[in-house]
Amino acid sequence: MKYPLLIIIGAVLICTVGIANEKSDQKKDPEVVEETVAVAGAPAALHLKIVKNGFQLNWTLSPQDPGTVTGYEIVRADRFSGPYDPVATVGKGTSQYIDETASREIIYFYKVRTIEGKAYSPFSNTVTGER
Repeated sequence: MKYPLLIIIGAVLICTVGIANEKSDQKKDPEVVEETVAVAGAPAALHLKIVKNGFQLNWTLSPQDPGTVTGYEIVRADRFSGPYDPVATVGKGTSQYIDETASREIIYFYKVRTIEGKAYSPFSNTVTGER
């Protein structure tokens, strides 16, 4: 009785493999290629300086500033791995920000990125400071 059962199981497996092969032979929809949007370059050489009221951040402007840049976003975290929260946004042509909201005795990590309309550049290097 076990041989007829094996024959049935084998037949089911063969049918399943045949159906799977038929589906893989079907034509696939063409891949959708998303357009790459040109984004302004990231700010560079971010530096942090401890000042009386908090942290002074300075950076080199994006190569597209002036031009397509509309501003810069400054983000901060209390761990290198994040999460990073927006602290401020400054206008184009601005390469300095003083964070007066930083608490004492906490190590902060900062990054800056360029804003170009609704698009963002990659982040700058990360800097660290403690008041």
